[in-house]
Amino acid sequence: MNTFADPLRRALQVASHSTGLVCGEVRLSYAAFAGRCARLAGALARLGLRRGDRIAVLANNCHRYIETYVAAPAAGFVVVPLNTRHAVPEVAYALRDSEAAILLTDRDATPYRGLVGRVIRLPDEYEELVQAGPAAALGEGVTEDDLAGLFYTGGTTGAAKGVMLSHRNLLANTVHWLLTAPQDERDRALVMAPLFHAAGTNGVLASIWTAGCQVVLPAFDAARALDLAAAERVTVTLGV
Repeated sequence: MNTFADPLRRALQVASHSTGLVCGEVRLSYAAFAGRCARLAGALARLGLRRGDRIAVLANNCHRYIETYVAAPAAGFVVVPLNTRHAVPEVAYALRDSEAAILLTDRDATPYRGLVGRVIRLPDEYEELVQAGPAAALGEGVTEDDLAGLFYTGGTTGAAKGVMLSHRNLLANTVHWLLTAPQDERDRALVMAPLFHAAGTNGVLASIWTAGCQVVLPAFDAARALDLAAAERVTVTLGV
């Protein structure tokens, strides 16, 4: 039985001091990344969140997004990645439908403040939480059948649907990806698809499980993607 905590545990065992995440000027070793994930989980629990509570994210790709994607499910919460291309009514619908307790966002949250218990702005409020948060154990009491993520469909033919994905669902997808596109600790993966989409998060756990390095592009731009790939010696990516 594996949950989101297990890929991170392995990375800590085999590559604790290796760089696991590059985001702009930020470079995090697996030890630093795991520490931030543990403190984020502790901070969310201290805010009163309970297992199964939904944490919505409306933001561009960044290391904080990846931390939330890993830490929230590993702590027993459910991550709800929201489409940054959706209009306000569509985002509001997803927040109501998912019954999100918290919204993490890097943009104006005024239209959504009455729909969630608390809004946490990225980066400043998020960093305050992480720095002050008590470290929480990840993976304790979490099972592979627990809900890990609630991903909303595009809603092109009607209202968007919240797709319920368990730890087992997403880790099975990770295994299938690694069978199709093998990676190891030498690989450097460019995260260029939006993290609100399954394509964006597809390789996150794969890179961690194999102790590789992820290089984050905030939003897709062809020239920036090529420049970043060259500068960071990227070996693998997923695009649509």
